Amino acid sequence: MGLSLVLLSVCIAVAAAMLFLAMPRVGTPGPLTLFLRFAAVSGVAAVGSSAMYFIHGAGGGRLTLAFGDVAMVSAPALLAVALCVLAGRGVRRAAVAALTLATTVGVVSLMIPLPASLAVKALGLTVACAACTAVVLLGRPQPAGPLRLIATVTGAYAVFSAARVVVAGVAGWDSPLYAAAFSFGPTTVVGALAVLLIGAAVVRVRFGPRADAPRTERSGGSVVVVGDWELASAAFGPRRLRQLVEDLRLAARDLDPTAADVPRGVEIGVPDPVAVLAARLQEAYGWTAEDTILLDGDALAPPAPTTHRARRRTPATRD
Repeated sequence: MGLSLVLLSVCIAVAAAMLFLAMPRVGTPGPLTLFLRFAAVSGVAAVGSSAMYFIHGAGGGRLTLAFGDVAMVSAPALLAVALCVLAGRGVRRAAVAALTLATTVGVVSLMIPLPASLAVKALGLTVACAACTAVVLLGRPQPAGPLRLIATVTGAYAVFSAARVVVAGVAGWDSPLYAAAFSFGPTTVVGALAVLLIGAAVVRVRFGPRADAPRTERSGGSVVVVGDWELASAAFGPRRLRQLVEDLRLAARDLDPTAADVPRGVEIGVPDPVAVLAARLQEAYGWTAEDTILLDGDALAPPAPTTHRARRRTPATRD
């Protein structure tokens, strides 16, 4: 009993560590940065689960199997948290749910022998992957293109995991049908393909344009910038100030997909741009009322050149 408790504690600690690697930035500005942080830990968990399964197959014992199951379920669960960040709601609740799900799977894997624990893990994957799909379909986070790909892949994997349990329950874990479609080999191939597609989608979120709307020539708009640059730089520091500019540009494209970057700010074609952007930044990007005082705008901008392609995300320059 004592050894089981020790193993259980280690399993819970692994799940918590993977989650809280990403948690410190919750509530701070920069949703895209936080999304990428959760997505990166999700990818590490997916790769780590494969490593644990190979060690288990080489005689690593039940503990490595439990670690592998925790990591495997944590991967889509943390991805669901990342998607909640872009959707702008339920991040902390999703994080707690991810930890609870991973811990439950770890407890079952330590306490209950195969194949029952395998069925619980498959059901956990079904829930986590379905949650990813639901967040994208219901929350409609941006950018739509790569996130639709994530929703499609996770939805397909949710169906695959559910089918794995159904086939095992109807035909048996040792049946030829289960061996052909859902044994270690096929599931590894399907899982690897899912990880690659999701990874490609995350890269598109990071480096691609954040809006699917075609870019058209602008007839001019209002320029909103982070004003009092020298004073703000002394008060906030250059890194923090660049983050504010980045948030401003992201918020502008939430409201106007054709918004164009200008030095220290953005050109946007909406009425009362300073007030509208201030409200959006407070709602979705964690800005305080004091932060929004820095916004300066209502200047008519010249038409943006047609060769300029407004990007959804401009990487921050390192200090």
